[in-house]
Amino acid sequence: MNNEEINNGDPKPQRNKWSLILGILFLGYGSFRLYQKLQTSEPDTFGILLAIGFIAFGIYDLWKYYKGV
Repeated sequence: MNNEEINNGDPKPQRNKWSLILGILFLGYGSFRLYQKLQTSEPDTFGILLAIGFIAFGIYDLWKYYKGV
């Protein structure tokens, strides 16, 4: 028996640790910035959109990590 017979021919995807680390960092930083922007009395549309972009990119990096892309 070789490895291919045990895994049914499906190789285990390589997980990039940097995707996990950056995903957590972007998600945390984006959430922190969004919270700060929403607590101010002056609306800052660009800052809010930028924070949402960080959150989205963090979610995408975490998805890449768990998907094995």
